[in-house]
Amino acid sequence: MGTLPPTPAKSSPTTTYNASRHCSRISFTVTLTSPLYAQDVVACNCSICTRNGYLDLYVKNEDLKFISGEGHATAHFQLQKRVRHEFCPTCGTCLFGVPVAENFFPGMRAVNVRAFKGIDIDSPKLKVHDGKSKVS
Repeated sequence: MGTLPPTPAKSSPTTTYNASRHCSRISFTVTLTSPLYAQDVVACNCSICTRNGYLDLYVKNEDLKFISGEGHATAHFQLQKRVRHEFCPTCGTCLFGVPVAENFFPGMRAVNVRAFKGIDIDSPKLKVHDGKSKVS
């Protein structure tokens, strides 16, 4: 006797956020399965994140869709060459942290939530990360 096929999971409602850089040369959307205020946003204390004001949300690559400017970001390596920080070459606004080391958040990237339009920047839950003592 065969087994029944698995019951399909109910699709959860999603929220899509529009985001862009200061100059709007690079714009994109991020789709989340729960609202931003329910997400853990990482506040890292390393010199790059602190000086650039990163508040990072780790998202799957397929949940980020470029509207314009894909591939126009400039990169800077940091965090022991595990993450490539990308910023806009036109206005200098910080964009993403893209993992480059194997097994370091594969298939994901960090998005600076300060780029999200129309949000209360004080609403996300902050998860503090001590990158300062981990960066050489």
